[in-house]
Amino acid sequence: MPSQSPDERKAALRAGAKGARGRERPGAAEAALARLLELEPLAAAGVAAFYAAIGDEVPVEAAAAACRARGAVVVYPVVVGPELALAPDPAKAERIDVALVDVFVVPGLLFDRSGRRLGRGGGHYDRLLARRRRDAVRVGICYADRVVAELPEDPWDVPMDWLVTDQFTLRPAR
Repeated sequence: MPSQSPDERKAALRAGAKGARGRERPGAAEAALARLLELEPLAAAGVAAFYAAIGDEVPVEAAAAACRARGAVVVYPVVVGPELALAPDPAKAERIDVALVDVFVVPGLLFDRSGRRLGRGGGHYDRLLARRRRDAVRVGICYADRVVAELPEDPWDVPMDWLVTDQFTLRPAR
């Protein structure tokens, strides 16, 4: 049997991850958010990009609110054609330059311990993160059961600098 291409492996992993939704995780979101808020890069960020959780993603609005309360500017991704733009509120037309963001909090269907991320397959986050400032920090967040041994990687995939879950925080070595 021929080996699968990275795209075929990613499609199979995506299907499995989407099929595993809805697990009970008492206190898991709160534990992940507590770990996220302990990260020094987020605590120091003047501008932080969050997301509106969908499906089985960790809901991060409480962390975004905590950043806002300490005076940080919080922005969210907005789909504009094949790209993501950033805005203080997804419903507003105002856009924020990606180069202003200090920390990106990024969801994923799966992550691995090397900082690789498997998203929903549109490449939106990879294209957004490719436009970031070099010193901007990328933080992947998910539940611990969404971390796998290894994910396939394509040349355009943008790895995470940190991985936060309900059970651990990891800074992948590069």
